[in-house]
Amino acid sequence: MNMGMETKASYRLAVGIRLLSLFFCLPCVHYGEDNSTALPKIVKAGDGLYRFGEVLIDRGSKEVTFPGTSNQVTGLVEYGIVHDSGKIHESLFRTAVSPKIIHTSLLLLKLKPAEGFFENLWAEKPKKIDYSANLVRVTVSWELNGTKHEESLEQMALNQKDDQSIDGNAFVFTGSRIIEGTFLAEAGGSILAVYGDEDSIINSSDHDSDNDDVWYGNKAKMPPLECPVTIRFHLPRAKVSDKLNE
Repeated sequence: MNMGMETKASYRLAVGIRLLSLFFCLPCVHYGEDNSTALPKIVKAGDGLYRFGEVLIDRGSKEVTFPGTSNQVTGLVEYGIVHDSGKIHESLFRTAVSPKIIHTSLLLLKLKPAEGFFENLWAEKPKKIDYSANLVRVTVSWELNGTKHEESLEQMALNQKDDQSIDGNAFVFTGSRIIEGTFLAEAGGSILAVYGDEDSIINSSDHDSDNDDVWYGNKAKMPPLECPVTIRFHLPRAKVSDKLNE
């Protein structure tokens, strides 16, 4: 079987099983044989709010919020966010939250992975594609000396060619891959990539996201190194059901 077809089939099957388990309130679901750690049970935390491990899902505002840490404020980066076990030597932020939980949270808010993203990204002449239905706007907030701060993640990385930040509305939910029972975002810790990574949950559609040698941390916009932060994913506003299991 063609590897691309096999990957897509495995992905869709895993998503279907996972969502059915969650919708019918089973205590846990699994992400393949090699990523068999059970997901935590989803607990209602308020009107339209759901706690999923360390993630807070807001059904009304279509937001996914979780804790993180400022990991790198200068130097070349390939990632905006990775898991603690991921490529922390080249990421602006890191988090202890499982990529599986983050990925599932986006699916529960009915965000669909963009199709054909990487085929277009690696093409000799990439096309201008409308990813508005798959966008994830990302903000990072923190408190320092009693003062609250918030910045968009796009502003936290600069292109060394022209010192411009990542294009606004650049982050696209691409979904990670499952190959031979392994959910690759969990295995590699990739959550949000600024340089194209097919194993990452979210990728950048900026025109230079196919270049691994141009993005660097924008210290002027970053919190201090090792500063605790709150990372928030803002999804496109569209009608969703009142309950996650409908």
